[in-house]
Amino acid sequence: MAKENRFDKETANSDLENLKPPILPHKNTTQDNFLYLSKRIEKLEERVAFLEGKRYAQEPEVTVAPVAEEVAAEASRETYKPTENLGFKIFGAVGFVLLMLGMFYLYSYAVDQGWIGILERVALGVAFSLAVLVTGEVFRRKDYERFSQLITGGGIALLYFTMYATYHFQAYREALSMSLGMNTALLFLVMLFAVFLALRQNSVILTSFAFFLGYLAAFLTGGSHQMMISTIILSVGLVMILWKKNWGIGIYPLIASYLLYSIFFVDSNILRGTVVSPIVYYSIGYLICFFALFNILSIILEDKENYTQNIISMVINAFATFGFGLAVVWHYWYSFRGIFVVLLAAVYLGLAYFTKKRELKNLSRAFFVFCITFLSIAVYVQLEDFWIALTWAIEGFLLVYMGVKLGNLDLRYMGYIVLAAAAIRSLLWDSTGLLFGERTISMLSITLALYGAAYLVSHLKLEDEEQLVRELMGIAATVILTITLAIEITDSTGLFAAFSENARQVLLSVVWATESVILIVVGFLGRSSSLRTTGVVLFGITVVKILIIDLSNLEMIYRIVVTIIVGLIALSASFAYVKNKERIQEFLHEND
Repeated sequence: MAKENRFDKETANSDLENLKPPILPHKNTTQDNFLYLSKRIEKLEERVAFLEGKRYAQEPEVTVAPVAEEVAAEASRETYKPTENLGFKIFGAVGFVLLMLGMFYLYSYAVDQGWIGILERVALGVAFSLAVLVTGEVFRRKDYERFSQLITGGGIALLYFTMYATYHFQAYREALSMSLGMNTALLFLVMLFAVFLALRQNSVILTSFAFFLGYLAAFLTGGSHQMMISTIILSVGLVMILWKKNWGIGIYPLIASYLLYSIFFVDSNILRGTVVSPIVYYSIGYLICFFALFNILSIILEDKENYTQNIISMVINAFATFGFGLAVVWHYWYSFRGIFVVLLAAVYLGLAYFTKKRELKNLSRAFFVFCITFLSIAVYVQLEDFWIALTWAIEGFLLVYMGVKLGNLDLRYMGYIVLAAAAIRSLLWDSTGLLFGERTISMLSITLALYGAAYLVSHLKLEDEEQLVRELMGIAATVILTITLAIEITDSTGLFAAFSENARQVLLSVVWATESVILIVVGFLGRSSSLRTTGVVLFGITVVKILIIDLSNLEMIYRIVVTIIVGLIALSASFAYVKNKERIQEFLHEND
């Protein structure tokens, strides 16, 4: 008896020792903690059984840390080996395709032997598809989720193809008396069943595949309006799912919808009519539906993880609507082409305001960029000749002004972009395509706008990038002004048409020399090294022109005039510099 008591005490002491936590490696993972707590509970149960006088089967000691480490390693191997995942996908897909190929050969053999008729073929196709789907469900319940999704997707595809064959294969259509409407309904039922399975499994891949089948069914409807209505319904359904799930696949329904819309647009001959037919209004209505729907989707899916994809979707939606809409308006209501683009810009302004109120800053900025973009495009679409560059110059300057007053960097950069567009337009088109007057207005307006914008931001503390933009604006304005003076002075049909060619060349050299001195002076006063450098470069160009062109081509009297006048200008500038050298040096030192 004493020996037994002694044994019990030793057992109790041993149990108490076992309750002490083993020394774990330094890995504080959730699985380690869970397994360790499970072991503690097991030891406590042993202790309770001992105190109650019950026998508890002694189990071999289990070391928690190695088990947890092994489980974690297994999870790591499952998760972080992309080659194994790739192998799973390849072997799974190949195996499924080979199995389907074998079943197809068996099916073809049975058909060739006359064992089964058309009705039996459809029944077998449905039965086999359902069997594959049931197999996928079995694997899902056994926690083979990815393999289950592969099998389920194959079953859905088989069922869809079976329903497709009932109408689109002539022999099946005649034997079953299948109509297009009934076949379309069956295809959509398959799609809805696929959506149900996808949501049940919470699978993005299956959901995408299901809606792909839906859009394919819409394409196969054969009727323009049926295709568009089906596409809108599908897109609304997918938007609702994405709203609930917040999956980053919003770009796919957008691409599918506009692809089907383009097919409808071409097949319906929207742009070939001479009068506005009802189909034109239908096309506008469908376009508005898609435009509104996918802007709503962009707001719903405002997510940092999917931000890039969301912006791409917004760009596609904006310019698809702009392209199709402008094509219709241009063909049937040409005089309202600019108004259409302005209305589009107004819609984006409203969206920018709405998203700003909801504190969706990224979306608000994107919508506002679209607003400014379409306003600028409206100018190009509606106006002609010098009015385009003039309006862009005013718009760009106002954007920079608002950006300075509101302290908004985005506004300033949008203004810089618009001013750049105006400068390119003025230099490449207006300078050669317009006559005196209109050409002068175009080029001088962008010159003043660039100088004005550079002056506005000169009082701000700018980052290096924006400081570079400011200097480039000043240089661009000077270049455009110099080119403008050259064109207007040397044009034989312009303001100085009464002057001889020699006189116009002398005048150009004098004007350029004067401009260079003014630039240098303004550069000192405005503390702008870029203006000073530009002035020096321009004076060098003037001297080269005099030495190479003027002295070679002008008559003697004009050579004398140009050299004396430009020489006096240079000497005057030099004297002014020497006289005020100390003040200039102090000025430059203070500026530094």
